Amino acid sequence: MTLRVRVALLVAAVVAVAVAAVGWAAVRSARAELTEEVDIDLVARAGLLSDGPRRDFFSHVLELAEGDLRIGSLLRADPLGSLVSLDAYARVVVTDLGPGLEGVIHGGEVILTLDDDIGTVPDAHRLERARRRNGPMLETVSVKGLRLRLMTVEASDGVFVQVARPLVEVDRAVEDLRQRVLLFGFLAVAAAAAGAWFLAGRAVRPIVRLTRTVEDIAATGDLDGEVEGSGPGEVGRLARSFRTMLAALATSRRQQHRLVMDASHELRTPLTSLRTNVDLLRRSDELPPTDRASVLDDVDAELGELTDLVTELVDLAADVQADEELELIDVVEVVEPVLERARRRSGREIALRVERGVPVEGRPEALARAVRNLVDNAVKFSTDGPVEVVVDGGSVTVHDAGPGIPDADRERVFERFHRLEDDRDEPGSGLGLAIVRHVAEAHGGTVWAGDSPLGGAAVGFRIPEIDE
Repeated sequence: MTLRVRVALLVAAVVAVAVAAVGWAAVRSARAELTEEVDIDLVARAGLLSDGPRRDFFSHVLELAEGDLRIGSLLRADPLGSLVSLDAYARVVVTDLGPGLEGVIHGGEVILTLDDDIGTVPDAHRLERARRRNGPMLETVSVKGLRLRLMTVEASDGVFVQVARPLVEVDRAVEDLRQRVLLFGFLAVAAAAAGAWFLAGRAVRPIVRLTRTVEDIAATGDLDGEVEGSGPGEVGRLARSFRTMLAALATSRRQQHRLVMDASHELRTPLTSLRTNVDLLRRSDELPPTDRASVLDDVDAELGELTDLVTELVDLAADVQADEELELIDVVEVVEPVLERARRRSGREIALRVERGVPVEGRPEALARAVRNLVDNAVKFSTDGPVEVVVDGGSVTVHDAGPGIPDADRERVFERFHRLEDDRDEPGSGLGLAIVRHVAEAHGGTVWAGDSPLGGAAVGFRIPEIDE
């Protein structure tokens, strides 16, 4: 289901709920108002009982009862005829005949009625409630499937008058209103859904274009495709994010391509040398023992260089430190084992000077690799001179007494495969300082290269300290 359809259905559902709530309230209010008008009419009719001598009226009722005269006589009776008029039903219920009248009316209860539509049996509980109410009691009843609004009022002790009006007109008016509400509600929901469909289409049009652009880029692999969309809204932000992401992917692709090209160039030299030496070894019977030993030494050296180059390429391309968790560490504890191993391998004296020891948050293995590359470079380019490592908080600087680094190359030495002109014949891959920069930047730090008081180069990195 598309976003456009979801928006249209959501708006339609909201409007439907609103229309249903308003319609229900309107129908209920209309029914209450129409029923109230009926009640006002019934109460007005009850007021007729207070006009004239009620005792004469009830005496007349008893005479009619004694003569068993019902409909015809009561229609001519006053005020009962006024109570009934032409649109209501009425009856008189006598529950207490008084002394001397028990034999006149049998059964202890007398019903004098103009019409049987109110019901033939009076409700004793209703009469008792009307007695306690001390005024007209109004309620809705159903008699033979007909809804009536019934008023019960005690006209005199033991004598009750019940007047009822059918609610046919009220029900008809309410039903008509309900049908109108349903019709207009349906039209409102349909109009809201159509409007939401149209507006949602205009709103998602930039997203649709952006989606098509991304799909084209995914299909063609062209990261330089133009991504449309601007403005301060969410769609504009999404388009800008896509452009930023594509730029980052394009940069990463270029870097990978450059890495592959540089790596192939760097790998070609040791592989060519190995091939030459292998060809010589195939003719080993023709070589003097000294030449054969020299060739084997060259093969061993080339294999070592090739192994180091492949290892550094894998470390740099795979970002090995990404899988290592950050820890709270002391830089000195990372540097000391690296220096101890370098002393054993090189047989050189490498000094360690600690200016400040503070905790940092870092990846120990990655930082150890960066320190090892710095120390290996210093040992390689400072053949006989001293090497000193200085730890100052979150910074590590390695000093040597070698030829140093020219000013023009102090930034470029941290690029992949960059090597100084005078060092191109020296063994190495040109990736050591690139790995140092990569590790430092992954920790939010920086790298630098400069002059050392020992006469050579000072190369190091710095990562943030905890207390900064």
